[in-house]
Amino acid sequence: MVLSGDSLRLTGVNHLTYNVQDLERATKFWVEVLGIKQIPRMVNSDHLNWLQLPSGTMVHLIRNEAGISEPSHHGAFEVADIDAAFEALRNDERVKMHSEEIQVRNDGQRAFYFFDTEGNRIEICTKSGFGVLV
Repeated sequence: MVLSGDSLRLTGVNHLTYNVQDLERATKFWVEVLGIKQIPRMVNSDHLNWLQLPSGTMVHLIRNEAGISEPSHHGAFEVADIDAAFEALRNDERVKMHSEEIQVRNDGQRAFYFFDTEGNRIEICTKSGFGVLV
């Protein structure tokens, strides 16, 4: 059965989750390096922190003693100036880069990857060259 009709159509991304072993260290990285803002938790639990992008999309960092998801899942975050973002992150001693260069996809979208303090892979990209297809 396929979800169909306006009431069941997915319309956006509310949040992404990342498993972390050290919640404080990971939160500090996301706030200080990536500039994402920490917001109040919307649940009564101290094993996760809620962060939010200017778009309203949230990132939830969840303490998990087992560590990151394997294989490493990732979220992709758009930036206005990918060249500046790449240089800033590549030159930040707190950041472990995965990509040595910015990749260009078939649609012209540009992207690169790096890791947070917990080993989670993060993608930085431009808007897709395809635009909205649905």
